[in-house]
Amino acid sequence: MTATSLPFPSTAPWRRWLPALAWVLGLGGMASILVLHIESVQAARGIQGGFGFLFQPAGFRISESLLNVTPEDPYWMSLAAGLVNTLTVAVVAIPLATVLGAGLGFMGLSSNPLAARTAALVIAPLRNTPVLLQLFVWYGLLLRLPDLRQAWSPLPSVLLSNRGLALPALHGWLPYAGVAVAALALGWRARRRWSGSTQPAALAAALAAVLAAAGIAWAQLPPMQIDLPIRRGLGLHGGWQPSIEFAALTIGLVVFHAAYIADIVRGAVRAVPVGLVAAGQSMGLTPSKVLRLVIAPYATRVALPPYANQCLALIKNSTLAIAIGYQELMAVINTAITQTGLALEGIALAVAVYLALALCLGGGLSAWNARNTRHGPGDTHGARLGDRAFKNGAGGKPGTLRSKVVSAVLTLLLAAVAWSLLNWAVLRAVWSGDPMTCANAAGACWAAVGENLPLLIYGTMSEAHRDPALVACLALLAAIAIALGARRAPPRWRIALLAALFGVAAAALTGWPWGGDFIGPQRWGGLLVTLILAIAALAAAVPLAFALALLRRSGSPAGSLAAAGLIEAVRGVPLVTQLLFASFVLPMLLGGGVSKFSMALAALTLHTACVLAEVLRGALQAIPPGQMMAARALGMHPALAYACVIWPQARRIAAPAALGVFVGAVKDTSLVSIIGVFDVLGAAKAVVAGTDWRPYHVEVYLAVALLYLAASLALSGVARRMEGRGKN
Repeated sequence: MTATSLPFPSTAPWRRWLPALAWVLGLGGMASILVLHIESVQAARGIQGGFGFLFQPAGFRISESLLNVTPEDPYWMSLAAGLVNTLTVAVVAIPLATVLGAGLGFMGLSSNPLAARTAALVIAPLRNTPVLLQLFVWYGLLLRLPDLRQAWSPLPSVLLSNRGLALPALHGWLPYAGVAVAALALGWRARRRWSGSTQPAALAAALAAVLAAAGIAWAQLPPMQIDLPIRRGLGLHGGWQPSIEFAALTIGLVVFHAAYIADIVRGAVRAVPVGLVAAGQSMGLTPSKVLRLVIAPYATRVALPPYANQCLALIKNSTLAIAIGYQELMAVINTAITQTGLALEGIALAVAVYLALALCLGGGLSAWNARNTRHGPGDTHGARLGDRAFKNGAGGKPGTLRSKVVSAVLTLLLAAVAWSLLNWAVLRAVWSGDPMTCANAAGACWAAVGENLPLLIYGTMSEAHRDPALVACLALLAAIAIALGARRAPPRWRIALLAALFGVAAAALTGWPWGGDFIGPQRWGGLLVTLILAIAALAAAVPLAFALALLRRSGSPAGSLAAAGLIEAVRGVPLVTQLLFASFVLPMLLGGGVSKFSMALAALTLHTACVLAEVLRGALQAIPPGQMMAARALGMHPALAYACVIWPQARRIAAPAALGVFVGAVKDTSLVSIIGVFDVLGAAKAVVAGTDWRPYHVEVYLAVALLYLAASLALSGVARRMEGRGKN
């Protein structure tokens, strides 16, 4: 055998890892340089970096937490109290959102058309308006509740007022819960150990031993005590008294994510094969048993991955409590950064905690999903329940007495709600006037919107700059309408018209060529900020997302790992944390002089690009590898093959999901008000911050919600058209 025929590679294996090593060293060097630069900036400001501040007294009080923390306690205890608050919101909100979402999902599956349309009518505005805006609405509505002396008591010892919710508290329950969990774990392990055995007596003996041990431990525990809330003087004593901020945050997150869970439930049930249901019916199972034993297990396997994403999203959205004053983890970290100036350390702690929460929750749900799918996907052929009406829905079969009763009840309920809304929003509404005129009316005060319309559109821009800003807004709105609606126009005409409209907007803001004033981002406000943020973030995110998707699918291990690390880190960290990072850390990196608009745009662009990159990566994976091979066989360069062969197909496949990402990006622009960018939601907050128009916050926020709803519904309509075109 000659040397050239030896079955060993001609290139040493270590040489293949040289590019990966170069990537790692390069990224590590860049990270080290950035950290050293930030530390030098902090040192120049007299700030000593490091995590030693965690053991210094915090100096501020946590007003509400299951942990008793005082201002004299160190920072790490305050952070622990904030983390407990975050987990408390998650523990309360996730089950409630699941139950409400499942109910709306089954209602949407009903064969009763009125029930299905009612569910869609409830879900649409919740999905297509920003969650931060909904939190403001719930917070304002709860503040309108009666005071403590006239508190509403829906149940005995349960009080609801403008101070919050008062519930009975159970003291000494934790040891009992520990014994119960230990008994369940041991019983489950014994069942799994002996359930397949031919000795049933062994299983019975093991379970009896577990029950006996649990009973002995239970008898040794101190008795539990129930603490009831009692009115005493001008306040309440006893019980568990969550604040109005906690209630608003919980309600807002439950309602918002229930709308998404409803769609997950509806899609999972519609994906159940008809053959499985027919098999269950042929075995003589009742409809309820078919639902419980056949449909529910299969639908659970389908729904679990997207449901896990919603649970993670709910935990990340709990950071929005920073906007309504509830002291969860991110709010405590923000206070610590403000007091110490240690922005890098504070953001690093937030990133570490939220990534750890995402890994723990995602890992647990992934293990559950792996257990549920260990027997394979089951029947993957044939028709699905989505191909026919769902017969076991909330409305029953059409034409039956049950269906007629449900239709009658829903008709009466919808008629009552519609009449109440019409009476409040139109018939008794005040359309113009001052706050005193609204105070004497029984309907909506749309005068609060009309009188403050300049602030909502222009923000704090001067009178001289309002006309150019209005021209820019109209040009951008026209460009959006053409991009979404003018599908029948020739592409060249559309591109030319879009370029002309963007040119008009740029000319209005720069003052060129007629020599007007230059209006920089620092002066923008209101609707103009929202429009430019949404358009610029989406335009910049698309090429960045495509580059990240290609890099993650590349053959370079280091490049793929770097792209995957960036994407997963950005997706796992709340957008509020990224905005605060841009607000605190970017000025240190760039030496100051960075506008808040630019920082917000950078954070939104990166977040949207990382989410969109996964959509594009999935679309690229759906294209057969033979497409690229055929293009290369024809002599095409890889870049030309991607541009002419791969990208057009991937764009059509990814279009519906990508437009869903765009809807989320448009709603995410509302979060920039947290770092002080004066967008349309920030302008609405400024309106209701005044004492004159504060009682009419619902009307102001509804006007802003209509703007986001119109944009989201327009993008959703385009996605549905593209999806229908793809099916045809």
